[in-house]
Amino acid sequence: MGSRMSIGGLVCGLALVATPTAQAGEYDAIFTDAADEFGVPAPLLKAMAWEASRGDPTVTTAWGGYGMFDFREPGEEGPDIERIATLLDVSPDDLIDDPDLQIHGAAALLAHYAGSWSDDGELPDVDALEDWSTAVSVFWGREAPALQNLYVGYIYEMIDGGFGNDRMLQVPVPVHYSIIPPPLASGEYAGTYTFISAHSSNYTASSRSGGDINYVIIHTIQGSYSSAISWFQNSSADVSAHYCIRSSDGQITQMLSESDIGWHAGNWTYNEESIGIEHEGFVEEPEKYYTTSMYTESALLTADIVSRTSVSADRSHIIGHNEVPGATHTDPGSGWDWDYYMGLVGGSGESGGARLLGVVADGDIYDEDARLVGATVTVDGESTTSDGDGMWIFSGISAGTYTITASYPGFADGSCTTTVSGSADHWCSIALEPGGDTEPGDSGTDGGGEDTDTGGVVDTGTPGTDTGGGPGGDGGGGPSGPGDGGPGGDTLGAQFGERMPITETRSGCASTNGSGAGFAFGLLGLLGLAARRRRG
Repeated sequence: MGSRMSIGGLVCGLALVATPTAQAGEYDAIFTDAADEFGVPAPLLKAMAWEASRGDPTVTTAWGGYGMFDFREPGEEGPDIERIATLLDVSPDDLIDDPDLQIHGAAALLAHYAGSWSDDGELPDVDALEDWSTAVSVFWGREAPALQNLYVGYIYEMIDGGFGNDRMLQVPVPVHYSIIPPPLASGEYAGTYTFISAHSSNYTASSRSGGDINYVIIHTIQGSYSSAISWFQNSSADVSAHYCIRSSDGQITQMLSESDIGWHAGNWTYNEESIGIEHEGFVEEPEKYYTTSMYTESALLTADIVSRTSVSADRSHIIGHNEVPGATHTDPGSGWDWDYYMGLVGGSGESGGARLLGVVADGDIYDEDARLVGATVTVDGESTTSDGDGMWIFSGISAGTYTITASYPGFADGSCTTTVSGSADHWCSIALEPGGDTEPGDSGTDGGGEDTDTGGVVDTGTPGTDTGGGPGGDGGGGPSGPGDGGPGGDTLGAQFGERMPITETRSGCASTNGSGAGFAFGLLGLLGLAARRRRG
């Protein structure tokens, strides 16, 4: 039985500079409307869309899923697009083309499963997020308990930590959920979170030694971490890689022994001589997925492989999928910062900074209508203002204890205090109380959280899952830093920066048949479906 625990909100970032933020939440109003219409929690809808696609309604995953929630065809693992269309009385084509319908359809399906699995047919209370765990698991549509635990636990961790980008914003909401420990890691790398074996029909059992391995091949999944793990366990996938890495925190799941041959390169010789590492995300959105934590954990894994095999720590032997002879894929794409990554592989693997972020609100930091826009927020002599969602971010914070102060006309100043360690994001939201104009630096009277002597309400924690994502911009972590654009993307907590240039078309991984059977990207989702489902 798992222990009942609180999940807190920490992630990762980069230089003590106030990071400009932007308006978040293109689809926030739709999420709220759909949640109200079907009686489901909006934070759950947002978290499921975030996990599947970072809220992108236009994507097609490597395994043929559609849109924001990775809808699937009947009989496939995932949210059933035909069932959703029936619930809304629309066509599947309508769902594929309309973000509003995708969100309302997900809400309808979640409500359907919640009612079906309750004893009395009634839906759980929308504020009792933990009571929706069964419905969330059934919605995702995978049967393996280890995968269900991985997915549902991550959904709640996301909500507890908060997340956001230009499509949606979810501030942290406290969640208590029974975490079931994962299966013990049993692979070659000590940093692996767990070992979940790929299906035996998706790889070639072998007895390779370190001397037989000459390459590490870097891939982008074209989908989510949890779903990629599920896909490699599907007997019809004809694809596998040795490791999968999550964007938000760099969590690593091993799926093959390094002695076995994965089907990932699209070139049998390279399959025989390589280890494949899949990274969560989509090639065309590196700024949303290629986080500091994912780079760091991947580089530590690669450095460990180099130490145990014949792989040389150079760009002739640590290569992208697009660099395999005869490759038809473009991953990891032009947004992958090779200079930064190779610096980490050859260096300490440390990211070099953290972020402080939070919201400023009138009394209640969890009330979105109480956010204070344009509040002045100061830390260590640097100041910024809260954005249209009441949010602020400082990046590149070194280890130490910091007091963040906030001021707003007509309110008493407030502050919160938090201790920064490592390369994690630290939430420290501040609730201000009405009081007359005060001079900056004056504090209120009712403390909270770690901050017990000022007017701020601190929102911090130390989950085991979110340690990734620096914002775009100058500076960086590790030996040389990622440079302009940065490796950071939207991780837990809103993240905004310069969009990296994308020059290549969508073509990632989790869809390559390295066994020689010729499984090409999109066959499951495109060739096997009626013409009405094909994308232009």
